[in-house]
Amino acid sequence: MYVFEKLRQKGKGVIDAHAHIYFNDELNNNLLKLANIFNIERMYVSIYPFDLDNPANPSYKSVFEGNMKVLDLCKKHSIFRGMVFVNHLDVNQVDMAEKFLREGFAGIGEIYRYGKFLGKLAEPFMSLAKEYDVPVLIHTAHRLYPRGRVGEMDSNDIVKLAKKWPNIRIIMSHISGGGDWEYAIRVIKNMSNVYIDIGGSVVDMGIIEKAVEILKPHRILFASDNLIPQAIGRVEDAKIDEDIKELIYAENALKVFKD
Repeated sequence: MYVFEKLRQKGKGVIDAHAHIYFNDELNNNLLKLANIFNIERMYVSIYPFDLDNPANPSYKSVFEGNMKVLDLCKKHSIFRGMVFVNHLDVNQVDMAEKFLREGFAGIGEIYRYGKFLGKLAEPFMSLAKEYDVPVLIHTAHRLYPRGRVGEMDSNDIVKLAKKWPNIRIIMSHISGGGDWEYAIRVIKNMSNVYIDIGGSVVDMGIIEKAVEILKPHRILFASDNLIPQAIGRVEDAKIDEDIKELIYAENALKVFKD
């Protein structure tokens, strides 16, 4: 029997640390159906970035509407926990982020690839995360090839941020998103405040095993980035003990989100 099913028998569920909801409720209902099939009891969700009005620099109005959509769905469905989406190029969105944290949102992110989330761009949002004691989820690339996404964070950037803010829990997103995931894992090894989520579309063998070996189990979070079957399969296929799979599926996220 699969471990996620064994959790169901114990009255427990899987916690998804990184997912997105949409303005389109048909897509949201499909997400809920998949979550039920795979025994996901909680999903930390932000608005899907490509639902916003400008993929490169979304407006305050669009981001606010996205966060309101998340808030509305959190009130309707107990499975959802809100994450505040922000365009960190716009300093006016700091106050917006605080508004939604006061509404009970569980963290800030997904910080997207609008510009390197470092220095003055990161400071007001990281200060807010420190004040409210919430984690920050950051879109991170692990690519091996040249790319035009100059604002995209990589694992070396995450290290810089983690050193600057050692008391803030940082989630480096979708380690299975492609590129040199093993390098990325090794780079953050000594950053005890950095966690990885296992989301992404890449099906390379050994990602989970190598992460357990290098980081130890407690720094690995189950996450789908809305690719739920792939993420579940990644954990179930991993050659690790079942108690470690249970940590990844739920217990680690409970500690990171303090939820």
